[in-house]
Amino acid sequence: MQLILTILLLWLALTLSGCSTGGGNSDSTADSAQQEAAQVDPADIGKRWGYIDWKGAVLIEPKYERALSYSDGFAAVKQGGKWGFIDKSGELVIKPQFLEARPFKNEVAPVRADNWKWGFIDATGTQIVKAEFDDVKSWGDGLGPVKQGDKWGFVDKTGNLVVKPTYDDAKPFGDGLAPVLVKDKWGFVDTSGTLKVEPAFETAESYTDGVSEVRQNGQFGFADSNGNFQLRPELASRSAYSEGLAPVKKEGLWGYVDRKGDVVIKYKFDEAEKFSEGRALVKINSKFGYINKNGKLVIKPKYNEGLAFSDGRAAVCVRVEEE
Repeated sequence: MQLILTILLLWLALTLSGCSTGGGNSDSTADSAQQEAAQVDPADIGKRWGYIDWKGAVLIEPKYERALSYSDGFAAVKQGGKWGFIDKSGELVIKPQFLEARPFKNEVAPVRADNWKWGFIDATGTQIVKAEFDDVKSWGDGLGPVKQGDKWGFVDKTGNLVVKPTYDDAKPFGDGLAPVLVKDKWGFVDTSGTLKVEPAFETAESYTDGVSEVRQNGQFGFADSNGNFQLRPELASRSAYSEGLAPVKKEGLWGYVDRKGDVVIKYKFDEAEKFSEGRALVKINSKFGYINKNGKLVIKPKYNEGLAFSDGRAAVCVRVEEE
């Protein structure tokens, strides 16, 4: 009886102390569990992503746990719980090794390493900016927005912080200027970090063709490189429109209007996305397909999910039986 009690007490002590048969400390055990949890995403179970062409023909068979749109000739894909990149032929050119990845832009892609920090890689997969930031955004004008703690700044391709993290938020550079948030108002800095446009806008987008879409005093308009505000009707929004059409919702269904506000594709879709390369993703009766700019279904609704066309192909998701 005494022997049994001794064994029970020893077992209880080991259980309460969190002893590991692997000999690792509790911190490393927790880290391993955290990384494994990130790799095994319940949302990926029973789904596989592949790519189709403009006519709906399969280019790359559905075999990835997740996939993103092509950009700069590459697409981020998730395989075996990690993210890597494939080229247009479907060849893995950067092996799956990242916890997260975002599309390439200007030959640079944001990636999240095993330390849960973000950095940047180039098209060869080489880490050009160390994974040491809490968040990052797309590259522009040779600089990338990075977050340290709760503040944002910008790094160059050597990892040098050329604009120190002092802003509440930041967006990518365009036309030599980047939107930055200061006490609930957006302004713009140049690539040296000099504030060129004083914070005066409730919202602001990256510059394109010399203007930024902004809101000032609740009104929509454009700001030039000097911050001069020009009131514009909402229909002038570039972010809402793509290829001259914008998805709009009425009485629970989606259709498309032109820049005059005229309905050119009737309200008949459960969901609708912006046009890209002459195709738009729409949802009908719980499945996704693609329409052309006349509103005709050119790729039948048979996918569980889908993304916009880019580089002549679109990522689509189908249900599969798990082995």
